[in-house]
Amino acid sequence: MELHQLRYFCAVASTGSFTKAAEQEGVAQPTLSQQVRRLEQSLGAELFARQGRAVRLTHAGTTFLPSAERILAESKRAAAEVRHLETDTRGRLRVGVIPTVLPYLIAPRLPDFTRQFPDIEILLTEDLTVNLVAQLQTCDLDLIVVSLPLAHRDIVCSALLKDPLVLVTPRGHRLASPLPGKHVDLSHERLMLLKQGHCFRDDMLTACKHSRTETTPIFESNHFGTIFPLVASGAGVTIAPAMAAAFAEGCTVLPLPKPQYRQVGYARIKSSGTFKPLAAFTKWLRSIARSA
Repeated sequence: MELHQLRYFCAVASTGSFTKAAEQEGVAQPTLSQQVRRLEQSLGAELFARQGRAVRLTHAGTTFLPSAERILAESKRAAAEVRHLETDTRGRLRVGVIPTVLPYLIAPRLPDFTRQFPDIEILLTEDLTVNLVAQLQTCDLDLIVVSLPLAHRDIVCSALLKDPLVLVTPRGHRLASPLPGKHVDLSHERLMLLKQGHCFRDDMLTACKHSRTETTPIFESNHFGTIFPLVASGAGVTIAPAMAAAFAEGCTVLPLPKPQYRQVGYARIKSSGTFKPLAAFTKWLRSIARSA
């Protein structure tokens, strides 16, 4: 049973003629008759009684007609809803963001997006990059905001901003003022890092190597929201992205002697480019990145 067969059946029922139904549907009359016959074969019952040029519904046809009309109406409604999503800026958008970006770049500014686009419902997920990429590829997420680059053929990536890496120390610490030279000695410091799995952990370790420092972290966490208060208390030092370090209360934040950056951007599946809520959100992301 196919939709065009149901459409042809309903056309014959409404016009009372195979010829008129074929004209209405824009197909040859033999083609329409053949498709109606195949529909009858799939149902195992004759839908029309044919008496010369006169056509009338059988008992089976009369019983089947309301269901056929309902199926066609639901099909039109479903197609209209999909077109509505493609042409209107409304609907549900599922966004995944890594923990070193969501609390600092997205969350404080999200009310502004909601005011601009009240008909878009944002569903946020915070997770590690590897998990977000997997959810994007299975279409459980529409968009992810992560550190770039990503190497996946079915994913389109766009850069948003370069986020400098900075040194975060307690106030009054020996490193709490800019030091001359191209390197900073962290070898005798109590270093606090993000746990394994965080993409920014690799950036932190790279920064330590550039500082010619052997790293043996004394504390690891999933969030800078835990690390910063410990640094402020004098428990150690850390290397953080500048957007996160802006929230490091009670700490001293300094640029690294040798500037280093992470690239923050977003990624989507190639086929999602026409989804209006996604386009609106990425445009908004670019605007807040310019002002960050």
